[in-house]
Amino acid sequence: MDPTIDTVSLKERVFQDRRKFFRTSAAMLLMASVVLMSKWDSPLQASSKPSVSLEQCSNLTTTCDTTHSSNWQTGNLGTSNSDYAEGDSVPYRTIASNLTVGKTYKLQLEWDTTQSGKHAIDYPTTYNRTESTANPCAGVTCSGGSSTLAIPIDPHVTGGGVTQVSGQNFTAFGATFPADGATVTNSGGNLCGSSTCTISANPSAYSLTGTYAETSQTGLFLYFTATNSTAVIAWGGHIARRLDWGSGKSAADVSGSPYHMRVIDFQCSNVDNCSSGNMDRSLSAGAVTIPGSITIVKQATNESSTAFSFVGTPSPLTSFDLVDDGTLANTKVFTGITAFGTYTVTESSLAGWGFDRASCSIANQSTGTATVNGSVATIVLAEGEDATCVFYNAPLPAPELGLSKTADAESYSAVGDQITYTYVLTNTGNTILGPSQFFIDDDKINGGAPITCGAASTTLQISGTVTCTAVYTVVSGDLESGSVTNSAFGYVGELSSPTRQVTVTYIPPATTTTTTTLPIATTTIPIATTTTISIAGTTVPAATTTLPAATTTTVVPSTTVAPSTTTPIELQIVNPDNPTGTEDVLDVLFPDALPVTGWHVGGITLLAGLVLLLGVGAMTLSTNRRQRRNGGR
Repeated sequence: MDPTIDTVSLKERVFQDRRKFFRTSAAMLLMASVVLMSKWDSPLQASSKPSVSLEQCSNLTTTCDTTHSSNWQTGNLGTSNSDYAEGDSVPYRTIASNLTVGKTYKLQLEWDTTQSGKHAIDYPTTYNRTESTANPCAGVTCSGGSSTLAIPIDPHVTGGGVTQVSGQNFTAFGATFPADGATVTNSGGNLCGSSTCTISANPSAYSLTGTYAETSQTGLFLYFTATNSTAVIAWGGHIARRLDWGSGKSAADVSGSPYHMRVIDFQCSNVDNCSSGNMDRSLSAGAVTIPGSITIVKQATNESSTAFSFVGTPSPLTSFDLVDDGTLANTKVFTGITAFGTYTVTESSLAGWGFDRASCSIANQSTGTATVNGSVATIVLAEGEDATCVFYNAPLPAPELGLSKTADAESYSAVGDQITYTYVLTNTGNTILGPSQFFIDDDKINGGAPITCGAASTTLQISGTVTCTAVYTVVSGDLESGSVTNSAFGYVGELSSPTRQVTVTYIPPATTTTTTTLPIATTTIPIATTTTISIAGTTVPAATTTLPAATTTTVVPSTTVAPSTTTPIELQIVNPDNPTGTEDVLDVLFPDALPVTGWHVGGITLLAGLVLLLGVGAMTLSTNRRQRRNGGR
C-alpha cells in the first residue's frame, strides 16, 4: 500500500471525526442553552402572577412615615430598631402586586395571642392608632383611592374582661372592600370552589386556636377588590398590657420574640395557585416597654363639693382638680408613662381648708421611690412601676350653731291660754359640738332664765340637731298689746345661735246674739145679739157683727224677749130699763207688756167694741120704750 495514501486517509478521518465532535458538542450546547433558558424563564412567569408581602414598622428614632420608608421592615423588631410600649399598636402592611383591576382577592391573617398564658398581641387596630405619622404608602406608589373596613370586636377579648379599643379599621389603598353578601366571580382562580362566591362576612369572624390560659393564636380573613395593579392593606396590632391582663400576664412578661403577625394565605379569583405561602413578622420582647403610672387620690375629712387643685410636672402630668364629695371620682390617673424619671405633684392651698398629710406607695416596684415634703410629692418612676399618692385635707375649725323656733298656735283669745314653743338647735358648722349642755334663752319664758335643751352631755355631729320645748301662759297685758312676740337664742359654751322671733296674735272671743220672734195672738171677738126685734108685726133678726182681727206685730228684741202674758178685762153694758136685767158682756184680752203698736191696735179694737155695744143697747132701749107706749103691743 502506498504510504502517502494511508497518511492522507488518516488525516481525512481525523478531520471528519473532529467535525463530528464539534457538531455534537454544538448540538449539546444548544440543548443545554435551551434548558437554561427555560429555567431562566420560570421566575419571570411566576413574577407576573399576583403576589403579596408583609412588613412592619420600626420606630426607635423615627417612625415609618413618608420620609422614612426604610422603617417598613421584613425583619424582626428588636431593641436596636424599635421601642414600643404595652398598649401601643404596631403598624403592619401588606403590598399586593400584579393585581387585575376589578378582581377580588382574599387575605388571611393570624397573630399570636398568648404564650403559656401570657398575652402578646390582643387584636387588630387602625394602623396609625399610636404611630400617628405612619404612612403605609411610603416607598410604594398608591393610586386608585382608599377605603376602610371596620374591625369587629373579638368576643374572646371581651370575654376575658378586657375592653377592646373600638372604632378601628383596616385601610386599603388602591382597593375597596366588598360588602357583606357581595357575589364574586371565580374565573380560573382559587378564591372558592365554584364559579361564583358569596361573601357572607367581610371581615370574617375571629377564629381562636388554643386557649388564653395556654398558648393560642387568633385569625381572620378579609376580601378586597383591586382598583389598581398594586394595593396596600394596612392595620395595627394591639400589644397586650398589664393594665388589662394583670401583673405577670402581659406582653413584657413573655421572653424571646413571641409577637408574631402572619399572612397565612393569599387567594385570587382569577389566577390559580397564587398563594403567597406563610409570611411571619415578629417583635422582640426587648423592644416593648412596660409603661408606668401615677395615681393621685384626694381624701377630704367631711366630704363636700370643694374642688382641690393640683399641679403635676413634667409632661405627661398636668394641672388638675379633684373633688371628694362621695359622688364624683376623687382620683386622677396618668397611665402609659414611658419617660421614666422624676415627677412632682403639688397640692395648692385652699381657703378654709388645712393640709393634713400625704402618703405615697409604689406597686411593682423595682428602683423607683416616692417621698413627701409637706404638700409636695416627689416620685422617681421606673419601668413598669405604678405609684399612688393620697393627699388628706381637713377643714379649718368653723363652729356654728343654728336655731329654728315655732309656736303651736297662731293666735290666742283669753287670759290663761297657753302657747307651746319648739326650739331646734342645729350644728351648722364644720366641727363636732359637745359633749355639753345646750341652752335656750327666751325673754318670755322663765323670766328670761336659761332653758336646758337636751341631755347634759349632748353631742351634735355636723348637721346634727337637738330639740326642746317651753310653754308660755297668756296674761291680761297680752290682750291689751294685741300680740305676744318673744325672742330666743341658743348657745353652748361661748357659741351662740342667731336670735329668732315668733309673734302670736290676739283675737277676741266671738259674741253670740240670740234672736227670738214671738207673735202676738190674733183675737177675733164676735159680738152677737140674739134679740128679736118686732116692728109692726114683723120680726127683725138681730144683726151679727164680727170685729176685724187685730193686726199681728212681730217684735224683735235686742237680746232676750220675755214670754208674753195676757190679762182679761171684762166690759159689761147693762140696760137698766130691761126688767130682766139683760146684760151684754165683752171680754177683751190684752198683753201685759203691750208695746206701742199693740196699744194702738188694742185701743181701736176696744173702742169699736164699745161703739157696737152702745149701738145695740140703744136699739134695745128704744124698742122697749115703744113697746111701753103701745101698751105692750
